[in-house]
Amino acid sequence: MTSFLTKITVGIYGCTASFLTPVVKHHLRKRRTRGKEHPQRHNERLGYAGEPRPTGKLIWIHGASVGESLSILPLIEELNKQQSDLNFLVTTGTLTSAQLMAQRLPTNARHQFIPVDLPAAVERFITHWKPDLGLIVESELWPQLIFRACQHKVPLLLVNGRMSGKSLRSWLRVPFFIRDLLGCFRLILAQSRQDARHFEQLGAPRVKDSGNLKFAALPLLKSQDDLEELRKHIANRPIWFASSTHRTEEIFLAKVQQKLQKRLPGLLCIIAPRHPERGEEILTEIRAESLTISSRSKKEDITDKTDIYLADTLGELGLFYELSPVVVIGGSLLRKGGQNLLEPARQNCAVVCGPEMQNFQEISDAMVSAGAVIKLQSIDELENCLFSLLNNPERCQALAGTAKNYMESKGREIHQIAQAVLQELPRS
Repeated sequence: MTSFLTKITVGIYGCTASFLTPVVKHHLRKRRTRGKEHPQRHNERLGYAGEPRPTGKLIWIHGASVGESLSILPLIEELNKQQSDLNFLVTTGTLTSAQLMAQRLPTNARHQFIPVDLPAAVERFITHWKPDLGLIVESELWPQLIFRACQHKVPLLLVNGRMSGKSLRSWLRVPFFIRDLLGCFRLILAQSRQDARHFEQLGAPRVKDSGNLKFAALPLLKSQDDLEELRKHIANRPIWFASSTHRTEEIFLAKVQQKLQKRLPGLLCIIAPRHPERGEEILTEIRAESLTISSRSKKEDITDKTDIYLADTLGELGLFYELSPVVVIGGSLLRKGGQNLLEPARQNCAVVCGPEMQNFQEISDAMVSAGAVIKLQSIDELENCLFSLLNNPERCQALAGTAKNYMESKGREIHQIAQAVLQELPRS
């Protein structure tokens, strides 16, 4: 039962959000002019459906962006195997994830953009789609979305639930609110034991440690034509790839590349920033270090003189994982908590991460114990670690093979996750 304090808080939140609706609409229009919202489907963000509801059982699954939406795909495949009469509505919030879903969703699934967390938008969304079951992926705890779904008696599950230590401490400042918010979920399937403990600390009534959906995710898409074109330009040069980097990491990696080139002539470094719109900033920084850098977004080729190739585009990580035998995980070097290390492990890469992996703490610790990833104690170790791997292809391939085998063994948990989901689907 929702507490009096939570009702007041949700009421204030809803009134404030409604009052700010013109501001939100203006913000969405600005995003559309910058190419960050769909030019034809932008009304979906205000809860207006882009198509009719299908007849029969409908499971709604919401994931924020690319990583979450990719983890949804094997779950839908497994649910289809276990029950063949289902329909799926997948919601995400980004253009890139929408494009991926258009390419990869099965015929009994459709995609919509998630409405912004305004009372009217959420109400329109739920009353149109009337889902029989709702799955929220990871940590998308939008109050209007969750409380209104609960009011409409939509059974909710939090799947692949994630609750970092930092988020735990933040939510503990409003314990009554998070307890009632989590109480809207019939079941929380946490992605690790640590996450499960955090949810329990916050008062969640039913929590299970079910394993991480991302272990079962499909490999990232890549263009074979682009792959062959890049291989032609790179030729036989040794390569390493830094994936999803954050501000200040790029300049540190550039300096590591300078040192490594003296030990490995012809070495090429590829850097993919977490936020590609920072491309110009990164180009300026690295050129100031007297390094030659080419930009993918500017369609600049890799030449014999290219020291660093800036992969400042969206949706192409799979391409660069395929190219590079060694991947350094961005966000793990300079206190950002780390990015996804499962994607390169799945694509037969030797994975190296820095000491800051709090966002994937339990996973990274388990993979280190299994010999499936190298975790540095200090970023000062990166140069020698990369040299050792690039100078010893057998060791590099052994590490990559261990990581891939580890991923395959963990990915089998998806069967139990799908069973748990279907047990909560109303039968009537």
